[in-house]
Amino acid sequence: MSTVGWIILVVANIPLYWLVGWILFRDWENFWDCLKFWLTPDIISLFRGEWIEDQWAQVKLSLWLVLCAGAVIAEGLVLGPRFS
Repeated sequence: MSTVGWIILVVANIPLYWLVGWILFRDWENFWDCLKFWLTPDIISLFRGEWIEDQWAQVKLSLWLVLCAGAVIAEGLVLGPRFS
């Protein structure tokens, strides 16, 4: 599959990214909190007493990224041979 095909798949899947995000995060505030925890070093979360929340937020954000990327890759592998 060409680069343009991959870009089309990424853009066409925006509703899927939103749906998966809504299932995992429920609202934008939760998403931004997860992103904040993802960028905060674990040692700082530990000293703040937020280590468990930090780990759960990182799992949710990582799962969202893996599911979204996995969907695009799977679609590309299935549709690639048909459009080459």
